[in-house]
Amino acid sequence: MKKLVIFLSAVFLFFAAGCGESSSSEGSTEDKVITVGAVPDGYPHTFKEDEEFKGFVVDVFNAIFKDMGYEVEWVITDWNGVLANLQSGKVDTAINFAATEERAKTYNFTDPYYSSKAVIATAKDGANIQSLDDLEGKKLASIMGTNFENVLKENYPEENYELVIYESVDVVYTDVATGKVDGFIYGREQLMAQISERDIPLQIVGEPFGDQPVALPFQKTEENDALISEINQTIEKLKENGAFSEISLKWFDIDLLEE
Repeated sequence: MKKLVIFLSAVFLFFAAGCGESSSSEGSTEDKVITVGAVPDGYPHTFKEDEEFKGFVVDVFNAIFKDMGYEVEWVITDWNGVLANLQSGKVDTAINFAATEERAKTYNFTDPYYSSKAVIATAKDGANIQSLDDLEGKKLASIMGTNFENVLKENYPEENYELVIYESVDVVYTDVATGKVDGFIYGREQLMAQISERDIPLQIVGEPFGDQPVALPFQKTEENDALISEINQTIEKLKENGAFSEISLKWFDIDLLEE
């Protein structure tokens, strides 16, 4: 009888140990999550509609990280919050980040997933700027923390204009439409979509300028460098199989990869 008890105890311990190892193994297989800083009012790149977060960049990031087996966790703040969270490491990466030489001193970048161009928008009626030759003495709005201010200076260094920095695009649209400022420098893609789909009372003048590669920024670590390499392979794959072109056509009716 004692032998039977000992035997049964041994069997119980064997299965308990086996179950414990299985449970431990399953617990160690955690979901891969990437945290992304984004803004809620960046139509058509990122925006909230009916409690759903959507947009061109949302689709691009979801496509990249779904292919890599990651879940995307969106951390939504204003643009200054996005920059602060990226710098402090509260998010892994961020949306709509121009890969400039200056920013490369702080961050490492993936390959670009598209290139953005800048444009000047003015009031739809009674605009004081008819072309980019009319910037002299004008007040131009820009959004704090974006790179468009630098793009403008690089492309029109001789023009004597006054730059007015805003925190919100909504206020800019109102001030440009009412003539409080003469124009607004911003991304071509965003402004085209806003004017077309949301009927803001602005118009784009002149030609796009300042081609800027847009990529995913990461803090400079060996772990992130390995992740960047994997993301680059996925970006190339999604460009080659047409997934990125399909997303671009969905949001802009043009293929940004062909420009």
